[in-house]
Amino acid sequence: MRWPLLLLALLPISTAIPGIARAGVRVPDDLSEVPGRQLATAPLAWTGHDVLPRAAGKPHILYINFDGAVLRRGCGNDSRHDCSSLADLFSGYVGPFVGTDNRRLAIMQAVRKDLADFGIRAVTTRPPADTDYTMVLYGDLGEQDFAGIAPYIDCGNLWANDTSFAGAFQGSNIGSTIVLQEAAHTWGLEHVNSPFDNLHPFVAQATPRFQDQCNKIVSDTDLVETSGVCNQVHQQFCEVGFQNSYRELLSLFGPAIPDTQPPTLDITSPQDGSFHVLPTTLRLQGEVVDDLTPQIYELTVTNKGETVYAGPVSGLDLALKDPPAGDYDLTVTIRDGAGNAGKDTVRFTLLAEGSEDPDTDTAAATDTDTDGDTGDGGGCRTLAAPPGLLALLLLLPRRRRSPETRGP
Repeated sequence: MRWPLLLLALLPISTAIPGIARAGVRVPDDLSEVPGRQLATAPLAWTGHDVLPRAAGKPHILYINFDGAVLRRGCGNDSRHDCSSLADLFSGYVGPFVGTDNRRLAIMQAVRKDLADFGIRAVTTRPPADTDYTMVLYGDLGEQDFAGIAPYIDCGNLWANDTSFAGAFQGSNIGSTIVLQEAAHTWGLEHVNSPFDNLHPFVAQATPRFQDQCNKIVSDTDLVETSGVCNQVHQQFCEVGFQNSYRELLSLFGPAIPDTQPPTLDITSPQDGSFHVLPTTLRLQGEVVDDLTPQIYELTVTNKGETVYAGPVSGLDLALKDPPAGDYDLTVTIRDGAGNAGKDTVRFTLLAEGSEDPDTDTAAATDTDTDGDTGDGGGCRTLAAPPGLLALLLLLPRRRRSPETRGP
């Protein structure tokens, strides 16, 4: 049996599209960035089986690919090999997301917030080839009339390595909702007539979620009611024609998996054991490796046991401007959202103005550029340190709101 599938649409529609009826919906401020073109989808044929979950309660990985991909044809929808039955729709290519790192972080924070109760781990690094994972390509889809699309509704997540697509919207609410809806289609969830659920065919509310209630299944953007496709799963929690997206995801993937993997930190600047002559601006920088990057970390910097900086960061990139001369012994600790900690240490010496620098190569460890250009839409601000105090300032792009705030 073949069933029609309508995928995510961002409206309102102000003019008619051939074959699609006019529709109207309240537009919150969060949708102010939606372009003027019509963002509606056409129905796709779905083929498959109305089956129970292939592995109920098994944790799963959602890989959000911000980097784009060259799509392969003729190999199904295998995320491990960038295969897609919709490749021709995008001329075989999806461009990368061109937003800032902070935008990626905000989108990931919003996605993880909605998945917090389920055994689904959202990552931005491609998992190993021998691992099952769902991939959503989040990038430039070209001139399309839809905001996101999936190849089919996969009842019971029978195929564990599906590929779907989401347009590269900058807003964290819009972006996360598109990602979650398209991924959810490949897990067997259908559209419902509830504007507060992530499976509603329009982004009609600022903070939709997976609702723990039975909502009426609809077949299209006109909200035409239907009995549904994946009824063997739906009817475990609701009457015929209704769907509880929260209970289905909990059944499919089980409860949340505790994060027990600590991040690792490698301080790259300044060099350990280096010397620097005042006046100078040092960059305290490092590489953070984590299975759930990007995320917000709590950073603590101590000098010989005394805390000199503490605050939230997305990475290690701080500035030290003209601190007092002396020997420094810094311990830098980052702690992820689950409380797992990683740390590294660095020792260096600051010499009084006019001293001879014993280092033969200090350029890499010293940054005297204070023009504020970080290349990511923000500026580096530095201040002179009062006597005895280490002045560390965040080198992060200016944000209008925190990453936890959902919205563009």
